[in-house]
Amino acid sequence: MKQPDLSQKIKEKAAAVEEFVIKIRHQIHQNPELSFSENKTAALAAAEMKKLGFEVRENIFGTGVTATFKNSSDSAAKTLLIRADMDALPVEEKNELKFKSKKEGIMHACGHDGHTAILIGTAVVLKEIAADFNGNLKFLFQPGEETSGGAEGMIKEGVLKNPDVDAAVGLHLWGSSPEGVVEYKSGPFMASPDRFDLKIIGRGGHAARPQNTIDPIPIGAEIISALQTIVSRRIDPLESAVISVCNFEAGSTHNVIPDQAVLKATVRSLKSDIRQQLAENIEKVIKNICDIYDADYEFNYIFGYPPVVNDSEMTEIVAGAAKKILGKSRVREKEKAEMGGEDFSYFGREVPAAFYYLGIAPEGEIINHHQSDFKFNDSVLKDGVAVMAQAAVDFLNS
Repeated sequence: MKQPDLSQKIKEKAAAVEEFVIKIRHQIHQNPELSFSENKTAALAAAEMKKLGFEVRENIFGTGVTATFKNSSDSAAKTLLIRADMDALPVEEKNELKFKSKKEGIMHACGHDGHTAILIGTAVVLKEIAADFNGNLKFLFQPGEETSGGAEGMIKEGVLKNPDVDAAVGLHLWGSSPEGVVEYKSGPFMASPDRFDLKIIGRGGHAARPQNTIDPIPIGAEIISALQTIVSRRIDPLESAVISVCNFEAGSTHNVIPDQAVLKATVRSLKSDIRQQLAENIEKVIKNICDIYDADYEFNYIFGYPPVVNDSEMTEIVAGAAKKILGKSRVREKEKAEMGGEDFSYFGREVPAAFYYLGIAPEGEIINHHQSDFKFNDSVLKDGVAVMAQAAVDFLNS
């Protein structure tokens, strides 16, 4: 069958399952579950995969699920992993939707309900067009992306084996991308979301006699200012790096200098060497300033997910698939990476992988993730299904 005919077939199949996919999304949205508690969501995904006759494995690194579709008798056939994350956030929903969250203080404020529904729909479509491609598919439903991450744990439990995965692909519904538009980029795509906790240990006393104290507040303020010079004076201006101190707590009243001050910060970068340099320079700055004022400190630097780095060939496959489904006008190459983080990066460290955005922002608007009014139109779901199915077929048939 010629490729244009197959693309049309995929679009028709995606349109046919649209109502089903929307229903799945609404069901998940009404029953959100926090990281590593996605029991009902995982059970729903597993049940739908079993209906399709796939080989289903459950309770992987907690609530993770895989469903393997062996569509080739050739032992050398390729295997593609397609991933969706399942977890919601501890946010009280303020939308007035018919399918509003039923759980107080929990909602899908990042689109993972859509990701899961799209993956289920993609599985349905690919099963129906199995005669049009040769190869294996592994559908992966992942817990815990919003917290400590489920990707690394699932990999350690063998999800890239039996059969061995040759490549991986995933998407994110994205609030700063235009609705229904796919955005892609080869190379660094999303940042490593590292962080640190700092306790400055001084000596408290009366505010009228500061000479008898070691005041942690100005020490903390000086550290915050100095940290910004790491980015402006120690990092190549053509590279990307962010240090944001987002919490500074000290003292409890107007006339007592406290003993301690606490700072919490996030650190973002796109390259491993920059990432390591930031960690080293940050502690050096803290140590030097504390030494000047005879203060002690406790420092805990936490390396988060590695940066998402897209494989060039896989990215080209995704971009080509999106153009076949959506047309060139709705497919765009991003000029710059995003400084947000994503643990899909762990798959990219093991196999060639591509992660891309499907826009959800209406014209002239930006949809803010992780907020109580986060919402998107269901109309993008069928596009997500069709693009992912096309990308899978193009990879396996290449």
